[in-house]
Amino acid sequence: MILALAICLSMLGIAQLGWTRDLFFIPIDGPGASSTEIHGISNTGQIVGSFRDPLGTHGFTCSITCSSQTLNPLDLWFNGSKAVSTHVQGVTDGGQTAGFFVDSQGGHHGFVCGPLPTSSNCQQVDVTINQVPMASTMILGVHDPGTFVGSYRDGQSKIHGFLFQRESFESVDIPQSVATIVSAIGLQSITSQVTIAGFFVDAKFAIHGFVCQLPLSPQCFRLFDVTLNGTAQTMTQVTALNHDRLVGSFRDRAGNAHGFVCYLPVQSGCFVQVDAYGGNNTEVLGINDLRQMVGRYQDISGRQRAFITQTP
Repeated sequence: MILALAICLSMLGIAQLGWTRDLFFIPIDGPGASSTEIHGISNTGQIVGSFRDPLGTHGFTCSITCSSQTLNPLDLWFNGSKAVSTHVQGVTDGGQTAGFFVDSQGGHHGFVCGPLPTSSNCQQVDVTINQVPMASTMILGVHDPGTFVGSYRDGQSKIHGFLFQRESFESVDIPQSVATIVSAIGLQSITSQVTIAGFFVDAKFAIHGFVCQLPLSPQCFRLFDVTLNGTAQTMTQVTALNHDRLVGSFRDRAGNAHGFVCYLPVQSGCFVQVDAYGGNNTEVLGINDLRQMVGRYQDISGRQRAFITQTP
């Protein structure tokens, strides 16, 4: 369909810019939802995300042929209490899921679940550094059942990223940053190394992306902003990666969100802007190794909807 669009534009004498593409997609809505977003997609065609209805925010799992009728809502219970909201952020090829929930006191906690997640096979996760529990744990990306990434707050309310592997938490901080968030983890085919990615806030409160090939070190970070047609964009937020590319979103000068794809390695010419065809404020939130992408956008009425598509 994308090729057909390009041919039509050519026949009309309109050349599509090399650094921007329209996405043709399948829209997804949760049952009775005012907003829906998909955060993860596995190579086996499982998708995860969240939706909001009059009763609150619910996580969900579904197959790639998802509809509001086949979507499986997930509301977590821990310590005898139902979560105020549940957000499923990632899924492995084996069906394990991870994310975070908000408790009745407003606290954020991570969770990991086995295949076909229910409250009975999900485990609460809270970052512990030097045997001290941290606040506001959010799991944002998962590589396998024992390796995941996200963010937490320390005792001074500073936001740090984290990496959990080999049964241990490691803090992730961009030097001189105000806040660091690790949102993605995966195996890169170019280097055969596990890579983490995310975004950070600098001392001027600007947001930039980063990528780091493990092991962690102060020298592992590659910092960047989305650059299109030679112009750096604002608020680069990396949200996911697969074996050969990064995805995420940025803001233009008018404050509108656009998705992006970066064909690795990261360099000024690697970025392509992507937008949901006929929609606004596109944000790419997930990608698998088959280059199928998921995320969220606003339709012409302003309603937030989720999408499944493929990279151009």
